[in-house]
Amino acid sequence: MTKYRFVVQYRSDGYSGWQVQKNRPTIGGAIESALARITGETVSVVGAGRTDAGVHALGQVAHFRLCRTRPADRLLKSLNGVLPSQIRVLRLSVASGAFHAQKDAKRKRYIYRLYNGPVLSPFLEGRVLQVYRPLSLEAMQQASELIAGTRDFSGFTASASQVKNRVRTVFVSRWRRKGRHFSYRIEGDGFLHHMVRNLVGTMIQIGHGRRPAADMVTILESGDRRLAGPTAPAHGLFLARVWYRN
Repeated sequence: MTKYRFVVQYRSDGYSGWQVQKNRPTIGGAIESALARITGETVSVVGAGRTDAGVHALGQVAHFRLCRTRPADRLLKSLNGVLPSQIRVLRLSVASGAFHAQKDAKRKRYIYRLYNGPVLSPFLEGRVLQVYRPLSLEAMQQASELIAGTRDFSGFTASASQVKNRVRTVFVSRWRRKGRHFSYRIEGDGFLHHMVRNLVGTMIQIGHGRRPAADMVTILESGDRRLAGPTAPAHGLFLARVWYRN
């Protein structure tokens, strides 16, 4: 068998996330169906991250195996010819048999996008979270810096999460603003379910002046999800990049 590695971008609106689900349209399912149509084989696609429904990707990495070897450039062209227009494979190549898109990932970058203003362009609908009340970039940046490092992120994890080890290392945590557009960039060795969206929801409250930046430390130390802010909507979140050993 031959293993292939690829990088894919997608808009997740209308899909129930990445992971294949019975009787629900998913990004992974659409790619598997496209591969089956092209190759005639039953294919299983494994992604670096199982993005939730509504979460988009600028650089998701995934792999699959085929019984019959096919030229990577032809597979790339064929895939983009049959995939829905909101899913596009950017790069595709033959990978080492030992490569695993999820287990070998060493670092990931997520970006969350906000628009702080009363009127949102229809071309941004479903791609950013619109926030009407004024936000303080300074307060949000101060809050974001407090989570950098190796920490237990239980306080920012989905309450239903079954993951036992909730310690993660955050390398970059930073807000930027350009006009009314805010973006939050976070890079880490891994992320828990809803972790980024819970961080953003809490920092929006801080940006509104409803709570101090120091609350980030209180939530981390307590490990109590109830102390954090609401989960920010999925449509502002993008899986931007995945790093591997080489």
